[in-house]
Amino acid sequence: ARVIRPRLADAAFFWDSDRKKSLDDRRESLRDVVYQRDLGSVFDKSQRVGRLATWVARELDADTATVERAAALAQCDRVTGMVGEFPDLQGTMGRYYAISDGEPEAVADAIAEHYLPRFAGDVLPESAAGQMLAVADKLDTLAGVFSIGKKPSGNRDPFGLRRAALGIVRILIECGIDIDLKAMIERAVAEQPEGKAAPAELCSELYAFISERLRRYFLDRDSGLGTETFEAVMVRQPASLVDFDRRLAAVQTF
Repeated sequence: ARVIRPRLADAAFFWDSDRKKSLDDRRESLRDVVYQRDLGSVFDKSQRVGRLATWVARELDADTATVERAAALAQCDRVTGMVGEFPDLQGTMGRYYAISDGEPEAVADAIAEHYLPRFAGDVLPESAAGQMLAVADKLDTLAGVFSIGKKPSGNRDPFGLRRAALGIVRILIECGIDIDLKAMIERAVAEQPEGKAAPAELCSELYAFISERLRRYFLDRDSGLGTETFEAVMVRQPASLVDFDRRLAAVQTF
């Protein structure tokens, strides 16, 4: 109790003081938070993610307003006292502050869900807006880090790109998001600041990197799946991972 009481008192203090300023009012402060030297500020990243997530929503004939609003606010809890003190609450506090600000519940849920899955085997976003935002955020991270030549090598993966790619694979397949992956990669690459790699080269590198995670995903999911079965479908490079999943099942059944 001696340890917990002061922590709870801190949390109550931050909760009260943070709510004097809405998440929306904190957006400009994100310009002062560096995301990555060559990729700009957290504000810049949130703008890119917002444009990509809105494009995804349009492609799927989904509600763009919720995704746009959630993308604009998704990183704002980073500059609150609560998340400064308790970094693990990022996303969770974003949701509570959004509700406190009177934002729609769908926006608040998407803010919390856009970090999912945080680790292997973690739950996936439940809401459509959360799924689209999570995919856009992870793909922007991949495209950005690849564009500045910092892709993973050996066991080193300081940006968690393998985890991000697997997250994209899981969300697209398990949530049934039928979208052209190559077109989405092209959009994400086009949004990046001028990087070192040529866009076409970058797109094929990213597609190959995500395909590697796709192979692992299917082989882990089904121990009876032969590598040659996977390769037979991979040769066709299906545009949608939902389509890929169906083709793989059909080839196995055959």
